[in-house]
Amino acid sequence: MRLRRVFTALAAVAVLASPVRAANEDHPYYPEPFAAPQAVQAIGDSIAFGARVFGHNLVGMTITNYGFIGNNFTSRSPSLEYPLGSGYEHLVRGGLWVGSVAADDNGAFIGVSAGAVDGSQGGSAAAATEFTPAGLGVTARSTLPNSVYFSPDAKSENDFISFFSDRPAKKSIEGREDHRPLGILVRQENYQWAFSSYNHFAIFHYVITNQGPPLRDVYVGLYNEMISVNKGSQSIWPAGGIFSKKEIGWVDSLDLFTERFCRAGPVATIPANCFYSICPPLMGIKLLGVKPGNIKNPLDKKVTLASWSYSPGSAARDEDAEKYSIMSSGQKVNLSPIPDSLGPVSGDPVELLAVGPFSQINTGDSVSVDFAYLGSGTADDLKRASDNPSQVSQLSILIDRARVAQKAYDLDYVVPVPPPSPRFKVIARDHALDYYWDDLPEATSDPTSTAPGGRDFEGYRIYLGEDRNSLGFIQQFDLAVAPHDTTGFNTGFAAVQLPAPVVIDGVTYRYKYTIDHLRDGFKYFAAVTSYDLGTTEIESLESGQTQNEVMAVPAPAAGEGGGVTVFPNPYRVEASWDSQKNARDHYLWFANLPERCMIRLYTLAGDLVYEYDFDGATYTGANARGVYNPSSDLKSTLSGRTFGWDMITKQGQAAATGLYMWSVEDKGTKKRQLGKFLIVKSDRETF
Repeated sequence: MRLRRVFTALAAVAVLASPVRAANEDHPYYPEPFAAPQAVQAIGDSIAFGARVFGHNLVGMTITNYGFIGNNFTSRSPSLEYPLGSGYEHLVRGGLWVGSVAADDNGAFIGVSAGAVDGSQGGSAAAATEFTPAGLGVTARSTLPNSVYFSPDAKSENDFISFFSDRPAKKSIEGREDHRPLGILVRQENYQWAFSSYNHFAIFHYVITNQGPPLRDVYVGLYNEMISVNKGSQSIWPAGGIFSKKEIGWVDSLDLFTERFCRAGPVATIPANCFYSICPPLMGIKLLGVKPGNIKNPLDKKVTLASWSYSPGSAARDEDAEKYSIMSSGQKVNLSPIPDSLGPVSGDPVELLAVGPFSQINTGDSVSVDFAYLGSGTADDLKRASDNPSQVSQLSILIDRARVAQKAYDLDYVVPVPPPSPRFKVIARDHALDYYWDDLPEATSDPTSTAPGGRDFEGYRIYLGEDRNSLGFIQQFDLAVAPHDTTGFNTGFAAVQLPAPVVIDGVTYRYKYTIDHLRDGFKYFAAVTSYDLGTTEIESLESGQTQNEVMAVPAPAAGEGGGVTVFPNPYRVEASWDSQKNARDHYLWFANLPERCMIRLYTLAGDLVYEYDFDGATYTGANARGVYNPSSDLKSTLSGRTFGWDMITKQGQAAATGLYMWSVEDKGTKKRQLGKFLIVKSDRETF
């Protein structure tokens, strides 16, 4: 087991002096073709190190505007979490590598500009890269007409765009030699879609422009320290002993690297030792292509897959010439079966996927390289594999998705798309959820469709579930008017169409559907999708549930129920209500509250244990991590009359077993309601 040193990078303090801009502020787009070197310098100190979570679909990733990928495990937010919301983490750190034979004022040299190298988790990502932002953060665009980021220039449902440069010279905190810049400007574009197989991958499109003297024999690579672990099961993050439990592989025909959790080897002879169920997903990184060039022609481009056991500062890779030699080798490590030095427990693999050479990039010229991060291992994937073990495996599912990503690249990302999910609002009530949605999808068009005007909308589907990544199908409504009558339902929309449109929070909704007989106080995940007609060549496509998926908790709303109640009462920590390992993930509900009130909790001796100034119009549940964790959960919807207490006292301690009194004072009428509740705790819980 390797113990990693967690440290704070003091050297990054000066670098991070510029504040990170808010996510919705404009980015100073560079015009095409890219600006000359002096244009970058002209912005002076108008740069900011920025990072955003890229999570429109099931692949949740932290991306930056300085060549670093992931969050280096500095928090529990997604570094590379798949499926998003599951707690399954797969990447400590990653980064772009660009290597070349170059020249500067001191003469010719072999240089590599690296976004990340082997280094300690927990440190500053901005200090671990040799790249510097060339703008003010990360900008969003979207093809979805109902997105606040809609742009006709967008490639996908969720584009992120950023710029960074390897100038001025910036030595990373883990570097062993001074950095000599190549003089490059990188435009990073990330693409995601949330439907069908597209729901399972994220694209990294790099455009690299030379702003210095000509570069020769250029190679571009993606460095990654992959790891698969269930961070949700760890009371301390990151935990020790998790870094050497990896099974890695390579699919040569697809230029696809694979990685998954494996507790112990040997993998080839005793796969049961892996205990895949601890962290089921199988992950992949695929090289999609280059421009100009052909990665399938070995006389044009060589593909390198290198893997080594994690070793910060290794003399084998601490100089640019050594890194360049690895990138340009054109060798592919034999990963099946895994060599002993890289096997589970015996090794801690780090990998580099690189391609080149671009024989010469002159001043002002650009090249592009595209990669995809992919995943397999959702509940549906596992069911498919178990139902057909002789025909379907996680690897075969991952390979299918890799081919879809490749097809998207080959089409320059102009792909057939379903109508967008509608704008969607959930109202929580007593034992029920009311769904409201608009009709925007009915007027949108798919430029690849042969339907008149590209309008191939067919209908809506309604979903609900207690697991955000496995929603259950509830009902379907589709058009009954020709030619939109090919799918066999033909229900029309009369059953859900409102007599008159309803405006909620400034959005006009035309449809409503109620799901009742739900359990008050339990978390549900809700979504409404749209789907199209499909053709004889392309199956009917359905929009992604993640476009509008929300978490909602049924409970009495205004005008429902009587006086204030507390449930469950008594609260038993080991009940199925909210059985969690950690104390801070438990919660107790107060229902039928006044819209605005002061909640106070006391011991029987009259000591104040906790108080909260409640406002139902703004309350999200963020005070109780088990109800709503803003760093990882979907947007929450509550009834406006319920409050969740995590049973942590005002002193920050877990409330003990005992009988407590509560007081709720209506801030409007000044009326007060009183009551008691009992907590029965376990001695096995932790924070």
